[in-house]
Amino acid sequence: MIERFPLENFGVLALQKSKHNNPFCGDSYYIKETDHFLLCVLADGLGSGQGANEAAERVTNTAKKLYDQPIDLIMERINDALVNYRGAVVSIFKILFKEKKVSYCGIGNIKLSIHPIEGKPIIPIPQQGFLTGRPIHCQVQTFVYPSLALFVMHSDGVVFRSNRVSDIKSLYRMLIEEELERSFETFSERYDDDMTLLIGRPKEAKATI
Repeated sequence: MIERFPLENFGVLALQKSKHNNPFCGDSYYIKETDHFLLCVLADGLGSGQGANEAAERVTNTAKKLYDQPIDLIMERINDALVNYRGAVVSIFKILFKEKKVSYCGIGNIKLSIHPIEGKPIIPIPQQGFLTGRPIHCQVQTFVYPSLALFVMHSDGVVFRSNRVSDIKSLYRMLIEEELERSFETFSERYDDDMTLLIGRPKEAKATI
């Protein structure tokens, strides 16, 4: 599945594939832009199939109701919503447009990287573990969002053969959906898990990326 988000300040591309083309994908994502910020949430339900799907959907449905709240509060409410469900790993980040800052909170093995025009990528480290409703302490990391930078967030089903940002940019620029799907599969070294990849960049970066 391919979904494009032609938002006001950012362009975001989402690619998703379920394990063995299962009708239930264990990953779920939520993208929300307001006049002040961009919020991205990615969840990977534990295991696969319907149980994983239900847990992941609980995550994003909760985030939809609380998108304007601080991300640590969103994460806490997500954790509460997973009581008696299978559990999930979750990453949330919010880009504040005016301040040009990012707040990030991640629990589990969903990866976020931010690639500036020049220099090394910013790769925040998530907390270990997963959410099941047990008490948690959410650690929020805050840093500057580099001008015109590209962000990439993905579940652990996606394993890049290369960390070259040029490869990621080329995937983002593709317009033909069939070509995108083929390239998305080649970006992964293994195909035995649900896969979700989110790529985004500021609209003003169009001429440079």
